[in-house]
Amino acid sequence: MKIEVVGIEDIPIIKKDDNLEEIIYEAIEKNGIKIHDDDIFVVAETVVAKAEGNLVKLENVTPTMEAYKMAEVSGKDPKQCQVILDNTVNVIKCLPGLIITETPYGFICANSAVDNSNCEEGYITPLPVDPDLSAQKIKKYLDEKSGKKTAVIISDTQGRPWRVGAMGVAVGISGMHPCTDFRGMVDLYGQPLQSTIEATADELASAASLIMGQADSGLCVVLIRGYNLTNVACNIGESMISEILRDPENDAFR
Repeated sequence: MKIEVVGIEDIPIIKKDDNLEEIIYEAIEKNGIKIHDDDIFVVAETVVAKAEGNLVKLENVTPTMEAYKMAEVSGKDPKQCQVILDNTVNVIKCLPGLIITETPYGFICANSAVDNSNCEEGYITPLPVDPDLSAQKIKKYLDEKSGKKTAVIISDTQGRPWRVGAMGVAVGISGMHPCTDFRGMVDLYGQPLQSTIEATADELASAASLIMGQADSGLCVVLIRGYNLTNVACNIGESMISEILRDPENDAFR
């Protein structure tokens, strides 16, 4: 098996109300790429949020008392803390330099994934309001223009509780389920697999993040070609990223 991971170049700085789907498709064409069935496009959440206008100008933010208390403990700016709180349903832990929260979409991560990287000075971006819907819109446009069936992953860079460093994870999805369930299959010795569920979308997002980079590389869309989607492919609207989230009653660490 061979899997290709290709950065899509020539995508300009994305601004509010830009037609992101059209910009991505035009960039794919400029790169001389013909879309194939089962092509997977991984799109950085920041450009999605910016195109959808999900940007916050910090000078317009008025911190609440809760935000000031959070800032005192964490050492973060009170206005940033307020934006974090505005995108949080549950503050799980607040420590010096670290705020762990649960987002309205169910993600447990640092700062509700609120980020000021790759934003103009004075602005900050929460995650897209509905990352699955964002992925669906991009997939629908690419499929209609190309006549092929693709999959789209909206990705973010997040840390991991027991390991140093961040990696790409999927926060929105369309055209594929986020997990591959191997339970019931047998291993090389004929033993049935009892608990193996692969976080396929996260693995693909992580592969894409190696090409995207984290600083000024400017690559916000990555094509992954050659991965066999047979076990996870689906139509628009038939998958949700929430499938990858562990139920609270089965969460031994919360």
